[in-house]
Amino acid sequence: MSDYLAFLRIPGVVRLLFASTFGRLAYAMSSLAIYFQVESITQSVAVAGLAVGLSAGLGAMTAGPRGLIVDRFGQTRPLFAFVPAFALSSLLLAVVAKDAATAIGLSALMGLTAPPINISIRPLWIDIVGLARVRMAYSVDTAFHNMVMLLGPVIATLVALRISPAVAVGAVGVSMLAGGLLLAVNAHSRAWVPEPKLPGEKGMLRSPAMRLLAVEGVCLGLAFGFITIGIPSLATVSGQDGLAGPTMAAMGVGAIIGSLWAGAKAKDIAPAHGLRAASILLALALLPLGLVPIGPWMMLVVLVAWMFLGPAEVFYLEVVDIVRPRGTAVAALGSLWMIEGAAMAVGNAVGGWVAEGISPHLTLALGSLAACLSPVVFSIGIRGVLKPAADAPASAAADRVAEDSAAGG
Repeated sequence: MSDYLAFLRIPGVVRLLFASTFGRLAYAMSSLAIYFQVESITQSVAVAGLAVGLSAGLGAMTAGPRGLIVDRFGQTRPLFAFVPAFALSSLLLAVVAKDAATAIGLSALMGLTAPPINISIRPLWIDIVGLARVRMAYSVDTAFHNMVMLLGPVIATLVALRISPAVAVGAVGVSMLAGGLLLAVNAHSRAWVPEPKLPGEKGMLRSPAMRLLAVEGVCLGLAFGFITIGIPSLATVSGQDGLAGPTMAAMGVGAIIGSLWAGAKAKDIAPAHGLRAASILLALALLPLGLVPIGPWMMLVVLVAWMFLGPAEVFYLEVVDIVRPRGTAVAALGSLWMIEGAAMAVGNAVGGWVAEGISPHLTLALGSLAACLSPVVFSIGIRGVLKPAADAPASAAADRVAEDSAAGG
């Protein structure tokens, strides 16, 4: 605990965490807010799943290009462009949408205009905390992110069910406007200089390591797509809509516990080995998900599973830093999230259809099955293309950043 308190006292740390809060809250609320709004308009779980999937999928599919824009122009100008556009799209969905076509179209527009919040925050940590505290920075940032993800579904559910779904979607837009502008005027964000590219460096998808991470992203994206639509679908079919938010919030609780453990207790674990172990435990923990009813047992399964996802997220950031091509500090993660998010959108859309046409339990079982493929991919790659991240010490990601800075300077 003393290490974390000392970390929070570093100038700029709390300010960056605060600047990230409202934009992340908007993203945390968006899926359920869209789901409840579209379901209330169309009276269809399948159409609501399609709208959520389109929004998430288009947001993910454009994450790579947004990362390239940030790597080219810095953070300030892209944020000032995307943030107001997303806020306006949210407000239009809340006010204008009256049928399935407009609801789906405006949900898609929210995805297309999604601001580069998280991919812009990650490269700022090395400038703020220095080389020796990178894993702790990723741990704290991941834990804080997941804390917001915990609150978002609960807030979205309460607002949608107690006030109206339209107000919930409007709150997403207002929160993104506040948070995006806070990040855009943050001193570290404004001062961030894109990492230089080196002559002869491979393109992202020409790198075997990046291709392997992309394949793993498809597996995990499908898993999360099935799970995140399966839970609210099961709650709706069971006549217990109010349990959707708390069940999904259990994900945040588990991930907070796990990511803080990674920062404090996993200091000597090589990034790739930690990532493979965490993904195995995550897959095992998710196996019962399709068999348990909505309620306390499902919350427990989700909580335990996401306790292993938390460390996986921390190790994943380090692995990406080690194996990505130089000059892609933002675009590399954005491109991987683009692939994972596109797969998640497919899982949302197919999962909504399966939930309505067959059973939400089958949707959740498909999510568990897809999660089992992730550790298989890592086990195949750890002796080959991920070997640098398997042999590297915990500080390797920081060393890589230092080398890139030296090469550019």
